[in-house]
Amino acid sequence: MKRALQVIFYPLLYLAILAAVYFWGTRLRPVNPVTAGDGPEVTVIDASEPVPFAQPTEGWFHWKFLTRRPMQVDQLEKDGVPAIRCTTDASASIFGRYADVDVERFPILAWSWQVEKPVESELDERTVEGDDHPARLYVRFRDEDGGEHSMEIIWANKHFHPGEYKYLHDFPHYVAQTGNREVGKWVAEEVDLLAIYRKISERDDRPHAIIVSIFCDTDDTGTSSVAYFSDIKLRERAP
Repeated sequence: MKRALQVIFYPLLYLAILAAVYFWGTRLRPVNPVTAGDGPEVTVIDASEPVPFAQPTEGWFHWKFLTRRPMQVDQLEKDGVPAIRCTTDASASIFGRYADVDVERFPILAWSWQVEKPVESELDERTVEGDDHPARLYVRFRDEDGGEHSMEIIWANKHFHPGEYKYLHDFPHYVAQTGNREVGKWVAEEVDLLAIYRKISERDDRPHAIIVSIFCDTDDTGTSSVAYFSDIKLRERAP
């Protein structure tokens, strides 16, 4: 009986969380999104500049779930690198920046991250019950018809390899890093965001990135984690 209730409860809870993220994200439209200039890249989050964690200013947000305590977010230098630190303890939230950036012009998403404390759990990350990762980026696109498409880029635990996709109830996660081999090190990443958009949306149009954010969680497994993020940028493709 308990197992049957879990089978029903966890998928409904997961869908409710996704619905809450989408609802608040569409209600709280930005008045100060990051936009592109004339240069070859757009800095969406600059870890060396003061970031408004406690009271997000226009264009910033910190989404907190009704049934979850938020991650702790602060700013410091880690190994000499300006960084945003996210600490979780059976908690989860999403912090980031609204944007309006042409992904066809700036298709490369680039950032560096470090996991200091990974998620250690016997629960399977391929299930809703085990769906925790020490570091994620939550990204949302707007297509040319005004539709929106969300996805996450994750540091997986052990069941995936970089370049693979994880799907939970059709929600896409792109795996950029995995496992504990790189724990304690800064890892520089680049992904082709336009290619990811076209795969998850099955569209061939010109999208805009409208949200780029940091998401750390250990709420399902009841564990804890520590991760760091440096600058997050959108870049032109190298010639």
